[in-house]
Amino acid sequence: MASPAHVSVPAGPAPVVGLGLRERKKARTRETLVHAAGRLFAERGYEATTVEDIAAAADVSPRTFFRYFPAKDDVVSAIFRSAGLGPLVDARPPAEPAARSLRAMAFLVLRACADNREKSLAVLHMIATRPELRARFAEVQQERIDELAGQVARRLGAPPDPLRARLMASWTLATLDVLLLDWAAGGGGPDLLARAEAAFDQLAPALAETTTDGRVNL
Repeated sequence: MASPAHVSVPAGPAPVVGLGLRERKKARTRETLVHAAGRLFAERGYEATTVEDIAAAADVSPRTFFRYFPAKDDVVSAIFRSAGLGPLVDARPPAEPAARSLRAMAFLVLRACADNREKSLAVLHMIATRPELRARFAEVQQERIDELAGQVARRLGAPPDPLRARLMASWTLATLDVLLLDWAAGGGGPDLLARAEAAFDQLAPALAETTTDGRVNL
């Protein structure tokens, strides 16, 4: 659930570094289109926003839009991908237990969504009401599971346990999704962070790591 990271609207085009001039211009145009689309979807709704609207907001032609995105659905996928979760886990202390890093990552996402309530609810509404966008979101979630599982595996240490890592990543993202979609279904009314504390407390035993000396890390 992607800026409020998981689900919400990108805050704006990000700086582009490490590319040649032509590639930087293309990357900026793409990011501008993603930002414009996200803003318009939040303001008007997905159905009421046309490709022409997005192109005009980004100050490009519809033809340029289609050079970057074959269809309107594709720019939604880009919005979902615009804020990766991996960097949030990478930012945690290297020796921190994986379960604690995942929980901290989840709460950064949840706080960002709560702080940007209207934009987050607009994107969550899109996911909940449009089957084609739910399918796009599911694709992005699979990518996130792959990304997080790799990071969790590294934090679990040797010997590698890819199944355990994948389960931990999947459980964390599933809990995050349920919390956010339930929050959106209630119109943003429930106390998102309080409910999240309770949910992750219930999840903690499943995410717990047992060290070689029998201690449990949460």
